[in-house]
Amino acid sequence: MPRYLKRTDAANYLTQAGIASSKTTLARMAMLGKGPQYVIIRQRAYYKPEWLDAWLEQAEPSASALEHMMREGS
Repeated sequence: MPRYLKRTDAANYLTQAGIASSKTTLARMAMLGKGPQYVIIRQRAYYKPEWLDAWLEQAEPSASALEHMMREGS
């Protein structure tokens, strides 16, 4: 497996792990300071598979849709 994944490949990696994702979603999360760790090289975002795995592992389950909306609003 490549050491670094382009944003499209990172989205595919997450989708294969069962988390529907797209490069647009990853870009949006990056702009909000959320989502998996990444590095910018020559004006392009790259992700390491282990960073994506770590992000998936630290995800917390939500108790309800209302709780999710309240978390997003804060």
